[in-house]
Amino acid sequence: MAVELHPFLETDTRPSPNWWYVLSISGSSPSMRVGHTATFVQAVHSDEHDKVFIIGGANPEQVFNEVYVLDLVVRSWDTLEAPGFRGRYEHSAFCVKNRPGVLFVFGGATQSGSLNDVQSMNISSGVWSDVEVSGTLPAPRTHHSCAVIGSHVYFYSGGHIGPDPVGDRRVHCLDTSTMSWQSITPLNSPKPRHGHLMVSYNNRIFLHGGVSGSTFYDDLFILDPDRNSWASIKKKKTAPSPRAAHGGIISNKDIFMFGGMNKSGALNEGYKFNTEMNTWSKLELEGPPPSNRLDFAICTIPLRVPVSSLKLSQKSQTDLTALSTKALHVLDPELKPDCTSSGDSTSDNAIVVESACAQEIDIITNGQQTSTDGNRSMAEQNAQQTIIDSNCSTAEQKVDIQKGQQASTHSNCSEAEQKADIQNGQLVPDTEEVTMILINGGMDTEGEIFDDTLVLML
Repeated sequence: MAVELHPFLETDTRPSPNWWYVLSISGSSPSMRVGHTATFVQAVHSDEHDKVFIIGGANPEQVFNEVYVLDLVVRSWDTLEAPGFRGRYEHSAFCVKNRPGVLFVFGGATQSGSLNDVQSMNISSGVWSDVEVSGTLPAPRTHHSCAVIGSHVYFYSGGHIGPDPVGDRRVHCLDTSTMSWQSITPLNSPKPRHGHLMVSYNNRIFLHGGVSGSTFYDDLFILDPDRNSWASIKKKKTAPSPRAAHGGIISNKDIFMFGGMNKSGALNEGYKFNTEMNTWSKLELEGPPPSNRLDFAICTIPLRVPVSSLKLSQKSQTDLTALSTKALHVLDPELKPDCTSSGDSTSDNAIVVESACAQEIDIITNGQQTSTDGNRSMAEQNAQQTIIDSNCSTAEQKVDIQKGQQASTHSNCSEAEQKADIQNGQLVPDTEEVTMILINGGMDTEGEIFDDTLVLML
């Protein structure tokens, strides 16, 4: 199997369009797993950070009852004790606006069988509890999806036993304001399936693909809960092939979909569906796609990145391609694909592909530009020379301009200090927030299980 090389996205690197990056994260990352979920939780208070919660999952040896937290500000992993959480995989996880500070999971499977319970986690304390619900519960199910509209969470179909889905064609709805279950049977329901994709936009629910027995689907349905009916979208030339166990998210009006599997094996294609025009387009990449995979975790994240990268301010797509090609020549022939884990980029087996190696770092001083090529402005000549400890990497260097002097940068500078902002007369690189797709883990159809964390700017 060929090793896919992806540049690392450091805190001082601006991502290029149409490139997948390995997100550089400190701390101990989740181990290899499938069937887990990734849920973005926005900070509620000013002293909190945006985070991604990785919940559950499994590998051939065990089902995980752990929760990992990715802090998107300092870009570090942490592990929660998660007392009360029942380990599971191929479940669904969701948050609703009317229940701030709470994350829910439904269903999934354990080594003993499928589940139909609802559990909730207090995001501040990490404590889990069973949710008391009323109404008729859906049958136990695994490998399903859900879609949120306001305070209502919708579920359709899912796995029953082995390759067979649950048999009913009802849409089950959890009203999180009353914690009660309701069900409807809309007209023109899709065939029962599992491993399908569900997302919501503009009070409509979009369902794509899935599998039943040995039959893979490529159909796309739209549910209007108010009208209690499904509508089938006519397939056009540029459309994804039949698939299941793929992942997808909604961003603005577009559905982004990646990966999955069909009868031929695992996939690594990406597609975009415009919900207003009802049209598909294939994502065209400049660099290599992620390894073929299915049953991975996916979500969207906001990430602060430099407006002009310290490492990549002038680098073109050709430079990145050449860099990946150059890295191929230094790889150990025995290197295995799973050594690109974002959890330990300093290990002996890690592939460290710097996303750029530019030396030009421009500093704006009193409205005048200073460059490292030796051409200096008059304002700059009056400033003292910046002293940079040689033990501090480019990614760690923070340049402060205060009282007309360039301050020293020391080797103990932290990632938190790299935040791009202008405060108290100090100049650090400007940043902006971009939206990115994040995927974690999954597996191919040859038994390879992944533990990497990859991102793509939308």
